[in-house]
Amino acid sequence: MADHRKIDFEKAFLKGHKSYDTAVGDWWHDQASNGAHRKAYDAIAAFVQAQLKARGKPNPKWLVDYACGSGLFLQALADRFPKARIVALDGSRKMLERAGLRLAKSGHASGPVQAKHCFDAKGPRIRLVQTSLPNFSLPAGKADAVIFVFPNLTPAPADQDYYDKHGYKNRDDVKLCTVLARLREMDPEDEVAVGNPKEMYDGLMTDRVISRSLRHLNKRGGSCFKVDYANAHRDELSHLTQIRSLFVEGALEEPVKELKSQVFYRYQANKFYRSQVILDVYHQTKDPSDKTGGYFISEFTAI
Repeated sequence: MADHRKIDFEKAFLKGHKSYDTAVGDWWHDQASNGAHRKAYDAIAAFVQAQLKARGKPNPKWLVDYACGSGLFLQALADRFPKARIVALDGSRKMLERAGLRLAKSGHASGPVQAKHCFDAKGPRIRLVQTSLPNFSLPAGKADAVIFVFPNLTPAPADQDYYDKHGYKNRDDVKLCTVLARLREMDPEDEVAVGNPKEMYDGLMTDRVISRSLRHLNKRGGSCFKVDYANAHRDELSHLTQIRSLFVEGALEEPVKELKSQVFYRYQANKFYRSQVILDVYHQTKDPSDKTGGYFISEFTAI
């Protein structure tokens, strides 16, 4: 079992997706296999199933598990949707190998597929695709639903040029994000300790590029489910935090100081779960406030 106390997460994540081929990957595999995560993965898959049914899409043809890791959620998704084809994307060879072994033990047909062929008509029901994320060269507009669970994608410095070319330098986004990064909470107690506005700006713009990548995979009218660590229900977050979240997600429809950016998702619903999975965050931050909370699932429709 990997000891999180011996891992320098900040240094490790400078390797981008390759960090998960190191001790970070062993740590994540151990975390994802514990009881709290298994319960969470089943609850998330059940939520996805219920929401798709409520939207009149109970039998999706194509699902995407974005950054699938070692496959615990992927297995839960495959159990819930036995007729769907699932594209499992991840940058780590080690994680995908573990996912393949797990799926084989549970009786699900899977196999490695090249990125450009991941939505081909012929191929295994579950396609294990090793690719850097985000990747805008993947086939576009194919997925009925894209699910991104417990996001922890940190671009390596060498990845910045790719982010710049795919939205990080979008003129409208830059203007609005600059304002959002500089705004401060009405109540100082609500202010998140994120460092200076430049760090806030970088985080918001980076996450928005990832949301563009999710939308790239969705067909128009398709669903996106994003599962975030959280200390409270989404509706209990400060107004500024909610606005920043909608901007990142591509779902901010109202202007901020007369500035608007492209909307590519419509926010639909959210559900909060208390869970010990929040300790994933504590292991990285060592902040006692990250010992309590859980996660919430946000649902969006691609427009």
